[in-house]
Amino acid sequence: MEPRTGDPHEPRWHVRAPQGWLNDPNGVGRWDGRWHVMYQWNPDDTVWGSIRWGHASSVDLLRWEHEQVALTPRPGTLDAGGVWSGVAVADGGDVALVYSAVRDASDTGTAGVAVARRDADGGWVQPDRLAAPHPDLPGAVDVRDPFLLTVDGRRVAVQGAGTPAGGAVVVHDAGDLDDWRLLGTLLQARDVPAGLAAPGQVWECPQLMQVADRWVLLVSWFERGDGPERLGVTAYTGHLDLTGAAPRFVPEVATALDHGPDLYAPQAYVCDDGRVLLWGWSWESRDGSRPADEVAAAGWAGVLTCPRELALAVDGRAVMRPARELAGLRGAPLDVDRGLLVTDEPAWRVAASGGLAVSLVDETGTVVDVWSTGGPAEVLVDGSLLEAFERDRGSTTRRVYRRGTQRWRVQAAGDVAAHVLRVPAA
Repeated sequence: MEPRTGDPHEPRWHVRAPQGWLNDPNGVGRWDGRWHVMYQWNPDDTVWGSIRWGHASSVDLLRWEHEQVALTPRPGTLDAGGVWSGVAVADGGDVALVYSAVRDASDTGTAGVAVARRDADGGWVQPDRLAAPHPDLPGAVDVRDPFLLTVDGRRVAVQGAGTPAGGAVVVHDAGDLDDWRLLGTLLQARDVPAGLAAPGQVWECPQLMQVADRWVLLVSWFERGDGPERLGVTAYTGHLDLTGAAPRFVPEVATALDHGPDLYAPQAYVCDDGRVLLWGWSWESRDGSRPADEVAAAGWAGVLTCPRELALAVDGRAVMRPARELAGLRGAPLDVDRGLLVTDEPAWRVAASGGLAVSLVDETGTVVDVWSTGGPAEVLVDGSLLEAFERDRGSTTRRVYRRGTQRWRVQAAGDVAAHVLRVPAA
């Protein structure tokens, strides 16, 4: 995806919308010989609203092309208020999109699950009935964001929810893709063992997958009160208890999936080779460093992270690392002088075995610290998106907006490699 404007903050090689607002990744998968990533999209403004599914595809996870819109709200129907988050699933030799169909955007209690299938021309036909209505669970609110998987030969679906005691994950039998059967809850915040984090009034976008011989559950959570809204992503590692009528997740380890302020709502995809790839949503900075009027003038808001591989650290924590395919972006080497790199390049990578410190420096010599670590690490930058990866700690995602004469400044130790990042020619 080439830059559309002269905006220096615009990413060059990440998945992003043609214009307007982007949020959660959706419909991640591989079919017809291509990778597919969809996303929540408002093409008409740089704020959330009138949500549909944008769509991009790639042959190699490096070169992305815009596809036709996959799903759109339909006035007077079950998804008139929006086609909210969901996934792509295998369906009888083809693929289906399973999504949150919302009749009224102002009432999340009108959200149900709908299944769209492809027509002969490759477009998506949205249904006239729900596969699962908003479940009748006492106290459960904001039930949405389906994710499907197969457990012990049985296809099940999970959805995020909120309860008076905190977040929850609802579980259904989805053996019949068009007619789900509610089983109960996979996990509730109140059942998380003492000593493990369980933040959030509502858990959104749950993702459940097997990594090596353990299970990982990701929940994106938010808390609203008198102060600023708090959001994050918690990764639980544990096991599934299949002895009852409904699967139950038993968490044993909990960690923040990402240690930065600018990643939310990741979606996972289990590849044929067993790898788990994830994309997350990186919003325009919430700390006011990019004012809303500047975002509106630029005409775009939000970007998806690079594809990442989910792995387990030695202690069982879930961590993310750059997808191996991203090595194909490396272009000309950058000059690192005695461990120091100063550059105006809009997209670059630095890896070092002995630690990294990233900052901004202007013509007066004023330095603004951005991120640092004392251990082995790799940093990828694309426009305003910085993604840092530490070998043992995992990832940190930040939006960084250079101003005036500011340049990137990187101090590296040990063995160092630095490259410009370029999308390869077809």
